[in-house]
Amino acid sequence: MFDHITLTRPELTVDRVHDGRHALDPANPQDRESIPVLVHLPDEGIAFFVYTWVNHASEAGAVFFLFGPGIGPDPVIVGLPDRTVPRDLDFSDWRIDHFTMRHDLQFGACEIAFANERIKLDLRFDGSHPPYAYSGNAKGCPPYAADDRIEQSGRAVGTLEFDGRHIAFDTTGHRDHSWGVRDWQAFQNYRWFQGQAGPDVSVHFWHLNALGVTRLLGYVFKEGVMAEVTDVEFDLTFGEGFRQKQLTAMLTDDAGRTTTVSAEFYAHAPLIPSPDITLTEGAARAVIDGKPGVGWLEVAMPTAYLEHIRKYPAYRRSVGGDA
Repeated sequence: MFDHITLTRPELTVDRVHDGRHALDPANPQDRESIPVLVHLPDEGIAFFVYTWVNHASEAGAVFFLFGPGIGPDPVIVGLPDRTVPRDLDFSDWRIDHFTMRHDLQFGACEIAFANERIKLDLRFDGSHPPYAYSGNAKGCPPYAADDRIEQSGRAVGTLEFDGRHIAFDTTGHRDHSWGVRDWQAFQNYRWFQGQAGPDVSVHFWHLNALGVTRLLGYVFKEGVMAEVTDVEFDLTFGEGFRQKQLTAMLTDDAGRTTTVSAEFYAHAPLIPSPDITLTEGAARAVIDGKPGVGWLEVAMPTAYLEHIRKYPAYRRSVGGDA
């Protein structure tokens, strides 16, 4: 499927068996597995993601999350609460109420459908490069994040119906898939970015602080070569509420290449997976190596810390934000 794509190291990707469901530790309440798929519709002023998960007790749920000026001042969130699912239910035919996800179990195609009285989504995602595996990093996958985790960009084609609007799209998107421990309290803060400039260029970096140290993981895919990020220099400015405003970044990879990214954010929404941490989602129009595209930056901060720094406009100005 991806035989025409070169990897700088074979361990940057994983066996296709990992596109399916994993055995989790029933004795560990933090063991979980999750798959989100993200899509940008900047011309519509909309970004959205669908997200499903299952825990060690085989309790599964899902959420459909739309936000941006094309949606309104508040995100639209449709959650399907946790319920017990069969342990042999696999991602080849994942069903929770009116949400379905069907993976080809090859890290190739994924088909998603969701419908209720207000929203209808039909989406096909086709990966454009091999999945990047965090376990391929020299320091491995961070143990508080997962046993392993993949990131993959691709083509996203489908239709979205929302409050009487019908939007057909043919764009790029992104998915990740993680399995194992997720300990939100271990993170001090992080910046998770993914972006695409068409189907042949994608970048991802996760710059995080945890356990008193800084980690960097990620990849660059362009010119038919997928390489691991070895360094990132970035400048991030914030607007009102410490929401992402602008990002510029230069990435160096282990193929010896540099990649430039700039992003202007058009949509924001908070996501709170645990009371202790707030994830500020930001969708952007982006330029990667001079090519127009899209980008998504998730900034994680402890909730109490974020509430504190929002009280002081001088703090925002001190990191290049507006007055």
